[in-house]
Amino acid sequence: MAEFFAGYAIWVVWIIIGFFFLVFLATAPCHAAFILPFVGLPLFWLLPLGYALPINLVIWLASPLLYRAIRGAMKKPTVDGFRSLIGKQAKVVSRSETVSAAKYLVRARGEGELWSAYATDVLDIGEWVNIVAVKGIGVVVERGNTGSHPGETGNAKTAQPGVKADRGHCH
Repeated sequence: MAEFFAGYAIWVVWIIIGFFFLVFLATAPCHAAFILPFVGLPLFWLLPLGYALPINLVIWLASPLLYRAIRGAMKKPTVDGFRSLIGKQAKVVSRSETVSAAKYLVRARGEGELWSAYATDVLDIGEWVNIVAVKGIGVVVERGNTGSHPGETGNAKTAQPGVKADRGHCH
């Protein structure tokens, strides 16, 4: 009976370790890459040395490259949807005559989507404007470069709810 449990004990241990690794991978995926070199260690028990060693060497040599790519990605600023349009130029596509809706529709340079736009100036169709802020689900635009801060124009400020101050950490 002891032989039965001794034979399966190592597999139970590996199943538990694998389960905790999957939980760790799901809760903190950016940190899971640091465990990568140890993932190949069970291959030494499952495969002959001639197969396990080259696989582990490839994993160990690829890990620094993966770490560098992850670190570079973590240093990049957060870009999400239309907030990334701030500072870009846009072309006025149409003007709305309704009072309850946005005044204009604009298309940012290099983008395909149309955005609702608000402006204090009267703009002409086909005119190029600068996107200076986000207001609700639309953008605030200004004619030319008037020297205002990219995050504000008049009393409209860029709303960025949920943006974390610590952008270098993955959580």
